[in-house]
Parts: sequence; C-alpha cells; structure tokens
Amino acid sequence: MAWTTPKTWADGDIPDADDLNTHIKGNLDALSTHAHSGAAGDGSAALAPITTVTFTNQGSTPAAPGSSKVNIFSESETLKVRQGASGAAVAISLANHTHTIAEGTLNTTENYPNEATGNDTYEQLATDTFTPQGAKHVTVHTAAYATSVAGSLSGTGYLRLLKAGVQTAVRSKSIGTGGTYGFVVTDVYIEPAASSTAFTVEGKTDAGGTAFTFIGGGQSVQEVRCE
Repeated sequence: MAWTTPKTWADGDIPDADDLNTHIKGNLDALSTHAHSGAAGDGSAALAPITTVTFTNQGSTPAAPGSSKVNIFSESETLKVRQGASGAAVAISLANHTHTIAEGTLNTTENYPNEATGNDTYEQLATDTFTPQGAKHVTVHTAAYATSVAGSLSGTGYLRLLKAGVQTAVRSKSIGTGGTYGFVVTDVYIEPAASSTAFTVEGKTDAGGTAFTFIGGGQSVQEVRCE
C-alpha cells in the first residue's frame, strides 16, 4: 500500500467510501509497514541530529540480526555490537586499553652480490620465500644496498621490491662518475595472502657498461601484528 497525500477537506465535503479507504485506511496501512526510507509517509531515512542514546540492559544476548545488519545493545551495562547472520556479540570498550605489537615471521638475507647492472635490465640481488600468516598481519619489506661507480658514467640507478614477481616499490637515484651510492626502498603489505610467496629485491642502471655495481646489502621481510 502506497502513501497518498491526504486530502484537504472543505466545509460541506461529504466523504464517501473511496475517500475513507484512500486517505484514512490506506495511509494507516502504509504507516503500519513503513521502513523509514525517506519516501513520502515513510519518515526520514536518518535519525539525526542525535545527542544522547540511552540503552536499557538486555536480559540476554539478542540473536544475530542477519546478513548485512548490525545490532548495538547494552548487556550488564556494557555496550556491545553483533553483526551478520551468525556473528558473536563483541563488547565495545569504554575504558582506556592498550594493544601489543607482536612480531611474526622474520626473514633476512644479507649478501655481497658484486652484481654489475649496466645493461638496463634488472638483476636479482636477493630473494626469500615463505608463507605469510595473512589475516590481521602486515608484512614490512625493506632492502638496502651500497653501490660503486667506476669510470665515467651518467644515468640513473634503480633498486626495486617484488612480491610474487610483481613490482611493489622502486627507488631511483641519479649517478655520476666515481664514488659510492646508497639505495633504500621499503613497502608494507596489508594482510597478504597466506600462501607461499617470494619476496625479492632487484637492481639495475640505465647508464650502460659494467662500471655500476651493487657491492653489498640485503633485505628483510618482517611480519607484524597488533593484538
């Protein structure tokens, strides 16, 4: 039953059955099933502005509200939330609390590859393969290498990170004749898939020749979780 804009009555109007059914019964029927959609007769879709909500304690934990729904309620003077078709009730803390940063898997590779990379093609410097724990973890991937330049060169050096063969971060730096250069690159992966994954660092230069060399460094792959 749809809402009908109520009729404006004038002196002398005599309502008939259609008038009563449309403007009184029909609108009352519509109000009995309205869902606050914001449509005419349904009321606003938002309860605002609200400054205070007072909850009465539930006698017991209410049933799960169903798919795509959330219940907020008070139980034993503790504010709780329950979501979905089968989710458990979770307390919303009203007091100060702390979280502990927990370290997970740590993989490190230190090497002195002495890799010359003068052909504008990435060469692998180090790789570690392991299975991340996935949910509620982040993986911090960092690599640092020193390079040396011999002879007369001019161009750009690159150090990049790859996860499962896909580049995730790259650091570039202009290089000149002679001297050494440092490269550091890092990236953070949020809840990576819990499957065997290769974490790799590669380097190259577009300067040409073989006088640009990664003389030493390494990478670390560290899992961290906030508990």
